[in-house]
Amino acid sequence: MKILTFNTWQERGPWRERWDLIFKGLEEYDADVVGFQEVFNMEWATEIRKRSGYPYLAVSGEHSGLIFLSKFKPVEQECLILKTQSPTEDYLRYVFYVQVDTGNARVALFNTHLSWKADENVIRMRQVEELDHFVEQKTKDLPTTIVGDFNMAAPAPGIVFVREIKQWTDTFWTKNPGDPGLTWDYRNPYAEAEREKMAERRIDYIFIRERIGPFAKILSSRVVFDKPSAAGIYPSDHFGVLTEFG
Repeated sequence: MKILTFNTWQERGPWRERWDLIFKGLEEYDADVVGFQEVFNMEWATEIRKRSGYPYLAVSGEHSGLIFLSKFKPVEQECLILKTQSPTEDYLRYVFYVQVDTGNARVALFNTHLSWKADENVIRMRQVEELDHFVEQKTKDLPTTIVGDFNMAAPAPGIVFVREIKQWTDTFWTKNPGDPGLTWDYRNPYAEAEREKMAERRIDYIFIRERIGPFAKILSSRVVFDKPSAAGIYPSDHFGVLTEFG
């Protein structure tokens, strides 16, 4: 199984040209499950599914921006509205849960996008605690993954909590020790333009709870959507992460 996470940067900048690159990447990476953040236009979400060729699309509604493309049939879904809200944001944050049937097993998928300001680690920590509680409610003993834009890197308390206290496996970190794996990278001019607001770091993750079922072995994990077009256009202000299991 291959899982991909990617923040698509809404419909900003040269967004149709950017999406041409995203569609090419989806074909190249051939992930079984794709967790996108910042897809707020539900008509466009439907267009994404059609143009990418994925048989299934799960949407939580335009309010959250969280969607899944999947080769596996969704059999259950729910969107959690996080109670913890940043005082600097006039919108809410969410966690989108989808359970899929792979034919061999049921798998629980979670997609999230946490508050972004650099000095709001306390806010993100509370959001992660809500996420953790929701996961425990929904999954029981299912193979489970969390993907998304956490807007923080270790040693932020939220990432320490997930990795060290809850013992989730950070798939990129596990397969690439010592590699920063930047997904917010100043090589990307869209990210570099926000240099004063956000430092370079990896803020996009694919976590698994246990190495069971389709997640028994991590074959590889890498940064993707990190190359520009010939015209210098990048697919988003983020790079993505792709993990292959076997």
